[in-house]
Formats: sequence, C-alpha cells, structure tokens
Amino acid sequence: MRARLLTLLLLAGLALLPALVAANEHDDAVAALAAELQSLETDPSLGGLARLERLQARQALADARDARRSQREHKLALAGVRLETARLAAEAELLAGQADQLDRERDQIMLEASRREAERARRESERLRLQALAREETIERELAQAETARVTALEAAEAETAQARKLAAARAREAELARQEAELAAAIAADDITDAEPPPLRQEGGRQIYTLGGDAFGSGSATLTAQAQASLRALAARLGGSGTVRIEGHTDSQGGTAANQALSQRRAEAVMRVLSDSGIDSGRLRATGKGESSPIADNASAAGRARNRRVEVIVN
Repeated sequence: MRARLLTLLLLAGLALLPALVAANEHDDAVAALAAELQSLETDPSLGGLARLERLQARQALADARDARRSQREHKLALAGVRLETARLAAEAELLAGQADQLDRERDQIMLEASRREAERARRESERLRLQALAREETIERELAQAETARVTALEAAEAETAQARKLAAARAREAELARQEAELAAAIAADDITDAEPPPLRQEGGRQIYTLGGDAFGSGSATLTAQAQASLRALAARLGGSGTVRIEGHTDSQGGTAANQALSQRRAEAVMRVLSDSGIDSGRLRATGKGESSPIADNASAAGRARNRRVEVIVN
C-alpha cells in the first residue's frame, strides 16, 4: 500500500513538471525583458528620453509577469514590442536633438562666416582702392574662396540629408512596430470572442467566396479588428486541407489610385497572415491587391463605396 502511494505521488509530480518548466521559461523571458528595460533606463544618453513609451513598456512588462497561462505568449510578445518601441522612440528623440544642435551650430557658423565676409569685403575694397594694379589677383583669390564655400555648403547639405534619412528610417520602424502592436492587441482581444461566424459566403460556379466588409479595418488602415480576426479564425476552421485560397483586397475610388492599390495589398496580406496563423498552409494562400479596379457597386454613393471596400477569400 505504501509503495502504491509513493508511485502515485511520483506520477503526480511528473505531471506537474511541464507546467513548472513552462512557468520557469516565462519567468526567465520576463526577467530578460526587465533587464533590457533597466539597461535602457540607465543608459546615460537614452534614459531620460521617450518617457511615455518607457512607461508603456513597464506596464506591458507588469502585465506579462502577471498574465494567465493562456495569455502569457501574447502578453510577453506585446511587452517585447513595447520595449523595442521605447528604445526606438528614445533613439529618435536623441537623433532629433542632435539634428537641432547641428542646425544651431550651422546657423552660428554661417552667421560668423557672414560677419567675417563683410569685414573682409570692406578691407578688400579699401585695398583695391589703394592698389588698383592688384585687382586681377584679388578677383582670382575671391573665385577660389567662393568655390571652397560652395564645396563646404554642399558637404553640409549632404550631411543634413543623411541625418534626415536616419530619422525617416527610425520613424518607419516605429510605424511598423506600432502596426505589429495593434495586430497583437487585436489578436488578444479576438481570443475572448468565442461565438464568431465566418464571413458571408456566396457560390460562383465551383468557387466559394467569403466577403469581409470594409468595417473589418480602421479607416485607411490595414490592421484587422478583433471581431474580424475572430471571424477569420472561424473561417480557417471551416476550410479544408487542400485547394488554393486566393485573397483579393478591394477599395472604393476615393483617394489616389496608387495609394488605393497599396492599401488593398496590405489588407489582403493582413487577412493572409491571420489565416496562416490559424492553421492554413501558407503554400495554399495567395494575396493580391486590386485597388479600385473591380467595383461591385456605384462609387457615386456612400452605400456603393461601402460595398466596394472589401476583402474576398476565394476558395477553389
């Protein structure tokens, strides 16, 4: 009897071992993010910058530390994105401050150069008045000085352009991280939606066409709402394991053609990511942006434009 009791206790301990290991891995990941945040806040050049983003990173890290087991992965990923956003925002603020300092130094240099040039011109005029025979030599010297000033100004302009490119790249990375953060937040919210239905279906020949309305995205955005993500997950559960799935994004005629084309492509790719993450083999999926080229209603009315803003999932 005692041996049997010891066996049962051993089996129970073994059953709890994976959960303990997972909890330890989660704690280690949280500790690593906390160390990164501490490193950012103690960085002498970055620690005092991006206060709001660092606060959001601390809050996200606290949420990840206290998250339920089912939400640990999402919360941990969100905390990582928040931390990287804080770092990039701090670096962008630092670069902006450096750019302002360079502008002030350049203005000071130009002001001093102007003052010196005015003084030089006055003296040169006096010298020319007194030494008319040396006029040709003076003109040649001025031409050489002008060329030097032109080259210096060109180099300064190139340096400013390179700095602007760095700032633009940092802001582009911030925007991409913000998009990822919004998608993660919507995915977390979608986990709580248990009664979602797939998008409306219509049959055309041998094809099944599911239509996701324009309200699945924010205005001008390619980030799916939580309800739309839940609907796409329900669709993924319904789709079989074979055949191609073509995803076509469409817009109305408002705005520029190129902008509409790019927006429809991003929306189609957002739908494809959710279907792939929900278990559909990515080899079956194709995403295409159609822009405003394939309307199904009159763009002259608000109702018609609303029908034209859609993403169609076509199953062959």
